Amino acid sequence: MLTDQDYIQKTLQLATRGVGFVSPNPLVGAVIVKDGKIIGEGYHQKSGENHAEVNAIANATEDVAGATLYCNLEPCCHTKKRTPPCTELIIAKKLKKVVIANLDPNPLVSGKGIEKLKNAGIETTSGVLEKEGRKLNEIFFKYISTGIPFIHLKMAQTLDGKLATSTGDSKWITDEKARAQGHQLRLKYDGVLVGRKTLNKDNPYLNIRMGVDAGDKIPFRVILGNPSKMKLKSHVFTDEYPEKTIVVTGNKVWKTIENKRKVFFKDKGIEVITVNETAKGLDLREVLMNLGFLGITSILVEGGEKIITSFINQNIYDKITVFIAPKIFGSIKMASDAIEFRDISIKNLSDQMVFEAYPKEASCSQAL
Repeated sequence: MLTDQDYIQKTLQLATRGVGFVSPNPLVGAVIVKDGKIIGEGYHQKSGENHAEVNAIANATEDVAGATLYCNLEPCCHTKKRTPPCTELIIAKKLKKVVIANLDPNPLVSGKGIEKLKNAGIETTSGVLEKEGRKLNEIFFKYISTGIPFIHLKMAQTLDGKLATSTGDSKWITDEKARAQGHQLRLKYDGVLVGRKTLNKDNPYLNIRMGVDAGDKIPFRVILGNPSKMKLKSHVFTDEYPEKTIVVTGNKVWKTIENKRKVFFKDKGIEVITVNETAKGLDLREVLMNLGFLGITSILVEGGEKIITSFINQNIYDKITVFIAPKIFGSIKMASDAIEFRDISIKNLSDQMVFEAYPKEASCSQAL
């Protein structure tokens, strides 16, 4: 016999199908159960389209009257959106019970949806797999509560902690599987952020590739730094999506930019955000407030050492992912000359990682 936890776990799994496509909305899945069997399933597929509850009811194989609706987030009850309130449909379809993981942190909903269902005589239960539900929607919970984007730092480094060689070469630290995982991360976020040096050195597309199905999604490309030193022939300025590019710089710096360059950005439809500067560089809190005002709920920071360090020093990040390649750069100039390893073993020791391996090339002792 399946439990409430089992059905809520199913809603969480369904909800993940909307990753990358529902922002600024939350990830939501719904399951309808009647007489011990699932008769309907659905998830929120795209922002502006039907919510999970609506899709589950529409997909039901029989009348949902008297059934139980499982949903990882509280059904909406307000009209300040593009779709009707889900609570009205649930009441109209005469569902008997609603079980959820999380209350909606949106002030327009938070507890009001459950209250409306209770007032209509529908039994409600909340808090089932609450921690798991919050984890799934960590981006939504952060943004809806603060108006500030969720910040995820992503970096790749060698065993000796290098993000690049002595000459700045970083292609490639990680292998194709790790880079594909990086593109999978890009799908999850509204924007990708790098610094001016990364822009000029790598000329990145900052789109989603490596076999990841992104539909028509192009993340916002956020570039931090001095616009006068940015190469205007970069892909993010000259491709077919310039309106998805945002340049962020200091107020004082922007005043020194030649008019011709300002006109270039304006004609391309590239947004320019200017913020105050601090002793540590750009005021990143002000940067994020401005990006949040534009409706950007989440950002994957992929900058080089300077950008990553800036976010860490100003303590402005929510999550970090570090890809550690089994290589050592030492003082080499080219990433392709890195020392590599074989027979790798990785163990956890408390909160520490223990790495053991053998060099791919024969060591001095083996050669003697």
